[in-house]
Amino acid sequence: MFDWDGKGGSGFRGCRAVHDSDDLASVLAMRDPGGDAEFHLHRPSVDYPVLFLHVHADRWYLYFFPDEDEAGAFAVGDDPGAAGSTRMPAGCDIEVGNGSLVSGEIALRVAAEFMATVERPDSVEWVDM
Repeated sequence: MFDWDGKGGSGFRGCRAVHDSDDLASVLAMRDPGGDAEFHLHRPSVDYPVLFLHVHADRWYLYFFPDEDEAGAFAVGDDPGAAGSTRMPAGCDIEVGNGSLVSGEIALRVAAEFMATVERPDSVEWVDM
């Protein structure tokens, strides 16, 4: 199941069941009018583990929480040495280092792996907080 949020109004926000890779790709393609989104991927009726996916300008920030008592981890980006930061305005409106951003292709792969295993995906490196 996915929860998603954006600045675009109630038609964009909500929960949606995701059953397969086509559903997953369809949901991850959703954006608010500014081109931003925040997604929470988790199993129905449980809050953890959860994979957060934030997108702005087709760059993605991924954060994994195993449970509510752990700080979690963020994914190492596809250009870990990138300077500067990017604001992810949808949902919780955070600013993240550009070295922690990944492409849409990587984000989709990580999300699919999480759906299959419900564990922290191995397809990217993570920095524990």
